[in-house]
Amino acid sequence: MESATILILKEIKEYIEFLRNHMISTGAEFGFHHERTIKASQELDYVIYKYQVIQRRILA
Repeated sequence: MESATILILKEIKEYIEFLRNHMISTGAEFGFHHERTIKASQELDYVIYKYQVIQRRILA
């Protein structure tokens, strides 16, 4: 695995952690059924999905 790929995966993992914290704080402020929280959750889900796709391609 190239070091550039490892760096990209590391950056995505950091972004995932940022999005997770953002979703939690949004939920705490507005409620977990609020549109903003749901949107934050959907963005987090999408980035996690993309991360998994990249991981599968690297391991294949």
